[in-house]
Amino acid sequence: MLVKILDFQKNQALGVVQFQTELMNTFEYVSSTEAIKKNYVEVKEVSEGGSVNDLFVINLSDKFIFFMDGDILQGAKQNRVINTSMLIAPNTKINIPVSCVEAGRWRYSSSKFHSSEHIAPSKLRSEKAYHLKKNLELGKLFYSAQNILWSKVNDYETMHGMSSKTSDLNSIYEGKRGEFDEYVKGFEIKPEANGTAVFVKNKILNIDVFNREDIYSEYFPKILQSAAMETYHLKESLQPLSEAEAKYKTNDFFDKYDNMEFSIHKSLGAGNERRFETKEFTGLELMYEEHLIHLTSLGL
Repeated sequence: MLVKILDFQKNQALGVVQFQTELMNTFEYVSSTEAIKKNYVEVKEVSEGGSVNDLFVINLSDKFIFFMDGDILQGAKQNRVINTSMLIAPNTKINIPVSCVEAGRWRYSSSKFHSSEHIAPSKLRSEKAYHLKKNLELGKLFYSAQNILWSKVNDYETMHGMSSKTSDLNSIYEGKRGEFDEYVKGFEIKPEANGTAVFVKNKILNIDVFNREDIYSEYFPKILQSAAMETYHLKESLQPLSEAEAKYKTNDFFDKYDNMEFSIHKSLGAGNERRFETKEFTGLELMYEEHLIHLTSLGL
């Protein structure tokens, strides 16, 4: 995959490279956040009793709707995180796989879900993707390891000195909002970018590529907040990340990407997934026909 590096920005242990891929803006779709806001889609519990690891989605529109791996949905019986990136076809009803990120609540706060301003932090996404891939290999569909993810939420609470009555991941973001906003305020989105590589010290934390510039611009602030969750408490490395090193490591990832080994899976939505795992990364590529919809690579 050919990329054009556009920008590098850094603050303490956090570094961000923004880039443009060779093919972009090739397919029309809207984000789940926009779709929920405009009532294109409804997201509910699968039944009155609910199921921790499944939700019911109704696409009421003639548009393709994109749910990203790591999207947090708030409401209903407990807050959930989307297990894998999906493209929901127009006028479709579908069950989607999720994981709980609010262990202490199992009661309705609303009849439907709404979008959070946040996505799951990278290490939680990485744990989820790693165990999901293992379950797919065992024929267990797109489910992850719920107990491990609850434990990961507890780790973030300890890391940031936060807690909530329901052990809610979103509550950590809200409690640290001012500090996180201050930490990432100097990072600006680069026009014409559709992808970013996020570094913690000298290591790639995550890479996300979107088909569309507008979808990228919507997710960029959420990616920064998730990076703050991972890096805000860290001191600068004794060998700080340089712009040259960050650009080299970003290009090196994509130079190696096309030669990685992939397992191919039919998406629960439209299109197919290609999943990969190396000593350093786990991730997926969501394709619809010849269009790359989303690529995510998460550091192990």
